[in-house]
Amino acid sequence: MKKIIYLLIITMLIPFTAKALATNSSYDSTQLYFFYQEECKDCDKTKKWVEEELKGKNNIRIEYIKIEENKELNKKVKNTLKLKKDNEPLVVIGTNYFVGFNKIKNNLTKAIKSYEDKDDYCDIISKIRNNEDIKKCLNQNKNIYNQSMPIKIVTMICALSAIIVLIIIKKKKPISK
Repeated sequence: MKKIIYLLIITMLIPFTAKALATNSSYDSTQLYFFYQEECKDCDKTKKWVEEELKGKNNIRIEYIKIEENKELNKKVKNTLKLKKDNEPLVVIGTNYFVGFNKIKNNLTKAIKSYEDKDDYCDIISKIRNNEDIKKCLNQNKNIYNQSMPIKIVTMICALSAIIVLIIIKKKKPISK
């Protein structure tokens, strides 16, 4: 009986341990790349919003990349990310990218938060610049909305295990009259 209780306690602690192990401690800052064009009204609007949103966040560094002056990099990024139309403004953080003011506004905060809890941050723009292999990067973080999915799965397994253990204990107890 004591073994079952210990097993139940250990099983319930797994999600908290997994979350602690997944915490990002190896990166002191996250790089955000902001691609823009000089005469772009959406770019100006987005730049102001991003700067306001990131005010006071010392763990985020922003690099502004003027598309007209960085045509080769812009072309490589467009090809790598499979962007078919013009990509301004474009924000890239890790392997997540967003095109246009609304997409950036709706997703950037969540993307930043996702990297606070990860230790496998991959700076795809840096890898593109250095002509490094990006296949591993592209397989990471494909959807910022599902990045905590492994922890959710472990939590569900733990909860189901706890329910099964409780059912087994209840069935083994003699019914008293």
